[in-house]
Amino acid sequence: MMTAVIQKKRLQYEEENLIDNANQLPPNCSYKKMSDLAYVVQYIGEKGTPFEGAYIVVDIDLSDSNGSLGFPEQCPKITFRNNFQHLNVDSNGKLHTDIINKETFNNGTTLLEIFIQINYIIYHPSYVEPINKNLLEIKVLGFDFDDWMQGQSMKLRDLKYKVL
Repeated sequence: MMTAVIQKKRLQYEEENLIDNANQLPPNCSYKKMSDLAYVVQYIGEKGTPFEGAYIVVDIDLSDSNGSLGFPEQCPKITFRNNFQHLNVDSNGKLHTDIINKETFNNGTTLLEIFIQINYIIYHPSYVEPINKNLLEIKVLGFDFDDWMQGQSMKLRDLKYKVL
């Protein structure tokens, strides 16, 4: 178990790593540190995808259940805002995936890697264990899934959803 001093040094490293390697972030990704324990990340839907032009906003919470620093010993809590619809996002906006899962999280994973992985998951959902069964049913029933997703994300193109 990491001491508080080591965790704080790791957090300082994470901040420097994000700044030094900003060129590795997807071009549609921007972020802002909101507090010592919180970031907001905004992805702008990539051209040619069902999410094109949508402001996809994600809160990254690094605290543990007591409100103290939990990361990197514990995986961050990742929550999509604005009722973002996705196979791997539950009705509360929580992301469910292997890289960001308390059972499989690797404490060597950096925030940079997490930000990149979230972007990847947006466009490449896991069909193995989808949490949003309603969306899976739409796909299974043969509806044009991309058209349905595009319709759902149209509202997120409104500037009121832009945070960064």
